[in-house]
Parts: sequence; structure tokens; C-alpha cells
Amino acid sequence: MEKKWHSVLALVVVTGLLLSACAAPKSPAPAPAPAPSSAAATPAAPKPGATREQQLIEAIKAAGEKEVVFWTLSWYSGPVEQAFEAKYPFLKLKAVDMSAELEPRLVEEYKAGRYNPDVVMVPLYRAVRLQSAGILQEYPFPNWPNTWPGQPKHNFWRNTQDSLRLPMYNTDRVAPADVPKSWQDLDNAKWRGRSIISTSAGSWIIGYAYELGDLTKEGAKWDRTVSFWKKVVETTRPRVGTGFKGPLDLVVVGDVDIMLVSAATTGLYNIRRGAPVDFAPLKTTTADPWSVALPKFPPHPNAAQLLIDFLTSEEGVIAADIFPNPTRHPNMMKKAIANQYYAGKGTQIIYVPDELAPEAMYPEADNIWIRDVIGRR
Repeated sequence: MEKKWHSVLALVVVTGLLLSACAAPKSPAPAPAPAPSSAAATPAAPKPGATREQQLIEAIKAAGEKEVVFWTLSWYSGPVEQAFEAKYPFLKLKAVDMSAELEPRLVEEYKAGRYNPDVVMVPLYRAVRLQSAGILQEYPFPNWPNTWPGQPKHNFWRNTQDSLRLPMYNTDRVAPADVPKSWQDLDNAKWRGRSIISTSAGSWIIGYAYELGDLTKEGAKWDRTVSFWKKVVETTRPRVGTGFKGPLDLVVVGDVDIMLVSAATTGLYNIRRGAPVDFAPLKTTTADPWSVALPKFPPHPNAAQLLIDFLTSEEGVIAADIFPNPTRHPNMMKKAIANQYYAGKGTQIIYVPDELAPEAMYPEADNIWIRDVIGRR
């Protein structure tokens, strides 16, 4: 009896082991999300004789990076992507035109722990806000030292291009003799009912105040700036629009004759496509600088460095020459299409030092422009 019982027990154990072995394996517990990697300020020490570029290429291939994501505003895609991918065929450059939503979307994504762009290019005041939000990291910018024109003293970004602010007129509707030669020429009753102004030009009056000498380390004095532009608005009684593209479209089709303060980005683009518009040939003007920067957690950290080095190289500037903003690259300032265009007009670009235009000044300038100049509450 005992022997029989032992036989039954052995059979039960063996059967249990067989069933256990045949059962479907348990699903492994989900792995925790990896901590985001940050692109190093400098790549690892290169092998003897290897250039920085070669070291980055080796790191990209070792990490299996296949693409690099570039977020910017008002991007006229094509030439830059083609030049980059021709030089680095193992990478796909995904350039995304995020329009004005880039900054708020990037801030929200970083708060949520989502990291999409590898490199960003934005107007300077947006770069300031991104840096204040802790989104940007310092980078050495080996191809674009901060000793070049109009650069910050830090390494969070480099100012590579400029979006100028100039009056823009319809060449079919404004006689050559009537074209403004200075900002003061806008204060003229002949433009009454024939002009348009944008609520989006607020940051530009920082540059106008700087040209007047009213921008100092102690802050801005807005009295002369506000007084002049308020008088222009009272004299011309312009239509009021938002943004730069929509109001300029009205100039292009001839609904109005002149946009009192236009942006080079949309303006030169329209000129290149043959629209009957042109900029007024002012002797000097300031601009909203455009800054290229490296986010703190790029998803493709090695490719991000390769792209930012390309964008700030002479080769990259040549590829981007279709982009309708003048460059600050010293070797290209006399060659680039946009730079040549404004030089041909006799217009000199004035750079506003970063230290005279802190972050808090931008919303202040926007409020002054909309409230005190245009009269919107």
C-alpha cells in the first residue's frame, strides 16, 4: 500500500512539472522608461587624427541614430535638408515648421517628460524664454564663436540670422517719389487709409528705442518711441492686422498700399516669387535675431550635434541661403542673397546687445505697442 502511494505521489509531481514546463511564459514586467540622454557639451576625446565630425559620425552609427529632428518657425524647406542628407546619407533630417506654437508646445512637452526636437531655431526672445524654462543646454558652437557679430556672452544659443523690420509697399500703387526713405516719412497724411499695421510688431520697438539711444543698462525709455509711433497711427489711421503674412498679403493684392512695419521673412519670400512688393530703402534698421540652440534632452544626441555644427558652418549657411533672412556669418555677410539685397538698398542692420534687451522687456514692449501705440486694450 505504501509503495502504491509513493507511485501515485511521484506521478502527481511529474505531471505538475510537465504542465508547468508547457505553460505559456509570463509576460515580463514593462521596463521603466530610460532617462533622457543629454548631448554632451563636447564629444568624447577623439581617436588620434579623428576630427570632431568623424567622432560624431562614429558615435551616431554606434548608437544606431537614423534621423535628426529640427524644429523652427517659417521654414522654407528643401535646400538645407538636401545638402545635409547628401553629406550624411545615413541620417534623415526632419525639419518641422512649428509656427508660433513651437515655444509653448516645447515647454509643455518638457513638463510632461516628452522630448521631440534635437535642434531648435527661434527668434531671440523665444530663445530667452526657453532658456529661462530650463529647456536649453550650453554648447560650444565650434563653427560659430560668440565673438562674431551680435552674439551673447553665454553658450546657450547663437544668433545666426535676422528678421528685419522695414516698411513694405506695393510697387504698382506707390510711385517711386513717394517711397519712404526713413521711418519719419511714415508720418504723412498721404498714407491715410492706404496703410496697415500689425499688432505683432511689438518686440521691434525695442530696436527702434535702441536706435534713438533710449535703451540703456538701466532700462528702456519709451517716451520718444511711443510718441512718434502714436503720431504715425493718428496720422495714417491704418488698418490693423495680426501676424506678418496676413497683412502683407493685403499689400500684395493691392487692398492697401503699404505695411508700416513688415518682417523680412515674409517680405523677401514674396519678392522672390515675383509679387509686386518691395521694402522701403531705409539707411538703418534693427531686427529680431534668430537663434539656433540645443535642447537639454535631444532624442538623437550625437546627430543633434552634427546638425547644429552643420547649420552653423559656412556650408550650412550657403545651403540655407534660400531662407529669406540675412545671415550673421562673417564670411557670408557679403555673399548671401538676403544680405546682398539689403546692402543693395543701402540698408545697414543694427544689432541690439542682449544685455540691453532682457526677457521682461519683450512682453513690456508688446503691451506698449498694442495698448499705447495701436490703441487696442
